[in-house]
Amino acid sequence: MTDSKLEAIRSLPKIDLHLHLDGAIRTRTILELGEKHSVDLPADNVEELSKHVQVQPSCRSLTDFLACFEVFYPVLQFPDAVERIAYELCEDLADQNIIYAETRFAPVLLTEEGASQEEMILAALKGLKRGRSEFGVPVKLLLCAYRGTPPEASAEVVELAQKYREEGIAGIDFAGDESQYDAREHMEALKLARKYNLPLTIHAGEAGGVENIREAVDLGADRIGHGVRLEDDQELLTEVVDKEIPLEQCLTSNLQTQAVSEIDEHPFPDFYNQGVKVTINTDDPRISSIDINDEFILAAESFDLELDDLKAILQNSVEAAFVDETTRKQLREKI
Repeated sequence: MTDSKLEAIRSLPKIDLHLHLDGAIRTRTILELGEKHSVDLPADNVEELSKHVQVQPSCRSLTDFLACFEVFYPVLQFPDAVERIAYELCEDLADQNIIYAETRFAPVLLTEEGASQEEMILAALKGLKRGRSEFGVPVKLLLCAYRGTPPEASAEVVELAQKYREEGIAGIDFAGDESQYDAREHMEALKLARKYNLPLTIHAGEAGGVENIREAVDLGADRIGHGVRLEDDQELLTEVVDKEIPLEQCLTSNLQTQAVSEIDEHPFPDFYNQGVKVTINTDDPRISSIDINDEFILAAESFDLELDDLKAILQNSVEAAFVDETTRKQLREKI
């Protein structure tokens, strides 16, 4: 790729819709929060700690990928930690020419030290509000209901999303290990999200099979996280195209978790060519040691995409964003 094309890609205004807040934490922040809250970590300097909390080049499994989170999750069990990483995320996004983002987290996973889900949500909203004010990047929050946790916690997080939706909540995500837990236990919470007309995205077809995408479509998901296995069912793919359900694609993450074994095996270009509303996102940027520019460059290099293709994909992100129509119009114009 020529230097001029690289620069043109970097200069494009961008949108990131699939971005985990916990996966965007800086290594130095982990270190400093560990010291503040007396949490034991496997290293006492950034260089060594990064080997434990960032995916290494040899990573080729979901187990290896998730092991990074196990190292630093103890430092996230405090509201001040969540507020800080939300604030710092806004600064990081401003450096990437991002004009809109949605970040997500599962507050139920951050309650081991006694904080409530509500406290953690308020901390994240406070950090994002401060970051938006200082760095100027509009960032909204998705709350994750989580497979493998009590169904009542998912119902509570939907109620909290409804309670604080005017404070910067974009909607609900249904996340967690789809290969181990099905959605049935959390069905009432997801139906409640639909009752409240909360926008809903569902992780499906990443670690699990295409049947999970079928389930997400039947539930009325507004977007699907990953959706890699959609390639296994042409009839369902046609339905996704007809219903204009966007896919939140995360290329590097899919390689690292072994959703695909090689980039040239990724179904992204087939989806794009068949009219699926694909979007490009980072997933867990600090864990994967990437940013949104890296993902757009990877897509362009791997799938022979031109600038017009990338702009079309960004317009998909505009239409997929959980925003009001006034904001959507402004984003269209910026792209």
